[in-house]
This record gives sequence, C-alpha cells and structure tokens, in this order.
Amino acid sequence: MRRAIAVLAFLVLGAVFLSVAVFAQAPGVTRINGIGFVDYGSPPTFKVGDYVRYHVKGRSALGMSDDYDLTILIAGEEVFWGDSCFWLETWTEPRNGPPQAVSTLMSYRIFADSMPIRHLQMFQRKQVNEIGEDGKPIEVLMEPSSSILKTRSLFQGGAPWIVDTLGRDTVDTPVGHFDARKISIRTGSSVTRTFGDSSRYDEARENRLIWHTLKVPITHVARESVENVVERRTWMLGRSGEGAPMILRDRGLGGARLIATGHGQEPRITPKGRRMSGRVSAQAADRPGGAKRR
Repeated sequence: MRRAIAVLAFLVLGAVFLSVAVFAQAPGVTRINGIGFVDYGSPPTFKVGDYVRYHVKGRSALGMSDDYDLTILIAGEEVFWGDSCFWLETWTEPRNGPPQAVSTLMSYRIFADSMPIRHLQMFQRKQVNEIGEDGKPIEVLMEPSSSILKTRSLFQGGAPWIVDTLGRDTVDTPVGHFDARKISIRTGSSVTRTFGDSSRYDEARENRLIWHTLKVPITHVARESVENVVERRTWMLGRSGEGAPMILRDRGLGGARLIATGHGQEPRITPKGRRMSGRVSAQAADRPGGAKRR
C-alpha cells in the first residue's frame, strides 16, 4: 500500500482524503503522517482533543494487503516564532504489528492558502517521531527540502487529477448515518524508459470515491473507496507500433471507513507543554476567516 500522502483538490477548496492505495511492491503499513488528511478548504473549527478514527483495508491481485486503524488527533497548540500553530498527531495501528505515532506542528496559515496540499511542506514547523532516553519527545525542526530552493516550477502546473461531483449520497458507518457529497477522483501517471535495445512504458491509474461531509471533524471524510491499476507495455527500439499490448501488472482495491469520532483523547507523543488549548488565543484573529475554537 502506498505511503505517500494523497490529496483531493475539490473545486478550489483543497479538501483531502485518506490514502488507501494498494501497490503490490510495497510492504505492510508501518507509520503514516496524517497532515495531508486535514480538510484545509474549510475553516479550522476543531479544538484540541478532537479526533477521528478510520479502519483501512486493502488488497492487491498479487497478494499484498493492509489492515489497520488510523487515528488523527488535534493534540495541542503552540505559537512558534510568532506563528499560530496546531499539533496534529497520527496513530497507525496495524492488526499484526506494533502501533506507531508521529506528531507534526502545522501553521494555521495553511487554511488561507489557495493550494494547501501543493504547499504542504511549507507549513510544517516541527515534528516528533520518537521518544528520547530521558522519556521526552524529540522535536525536530522541519526545514524546506533543497528541491524547493532549486526547482522554480515546483508549485506550478495543473493538479494531477480529475474531480467530478456525483451529487448527494448516504453512507452508513459505525459512527452513524451521514448525508454526504459523493466525489469521484481520477488520477494517473506514466513513464517510458529505455533498457538496452527495448523500451518500456508503465502506467498507473487511481479511481477514488469520497463521501464528504462537514459533520465529520478534521478530515470531513466518512468513507473512501479506491481502485489502483498498474499496466505495462514493451517494444523494440524504434518499433513502438509493433509493441505488445498493455499488460495488467497489478490491480488493488482498498477502502477506509469512519469508525469513531470524539473529544478528549490523550496524545501519545506530542510534548506535554503543548497539549493545552488556549495557547494561541491571542493569535486567533490570525486564523483564516477569524475562525474560533468551538
């Protein structure tokens, strides 16, 4: 199952969805960072202690599978170098493996960005991936990668997906029954490589269905289903017209369903001094639209 953060640009809102893509060449899930799962297209109405939990399952034709729970928690707030921020903690709990946690400090200014997912890296301030020998979380400053400084076109170009709204639909979850907006997302990528006297064309496609509702906190996603298809075609150099037809390499099916929401969940890895709400009260006016905590 792919570990890259996957996102949905619904209209110009930048709403995001859970990444549950299945790829046969990838190992079982270990740790996921949920910063790309927040709906940055809506005002940040969440408060410290709010959480959502999903059950994620996926299986590919080649036999790889995933089965885990994913929890996304608003773990704290902090003013960092004058910037109002929130701590987002993510728990990955596989059925057959130890739980993992990661916490990232994100700037509230991301909610004002017109392309939040493309600029996601720019709004990360700190991250905690492990606990030190003294029992304290190890905070690491998040610096922009060298590619941001070297690649002028990093944030240019159109979104690599096609989004269609399919009207209203209902979805049942263990949390309850939701009236949601059903959204279809299609995306794909391809690459052609040359090996010796032959060429190879690889194509990967994703087809997603999202049930989007503002009644689900933080992510606004009640359910997601995903299909991944990987195909390949080869031919002798200079003879592309004589090449073999596309061959199916793998097909994966996956899904994420909301299983819990609530408030009051205790963080596992976020530094204790940042876990209390109210730290950024003086900077509330800096939030996009002047959004306040509930």
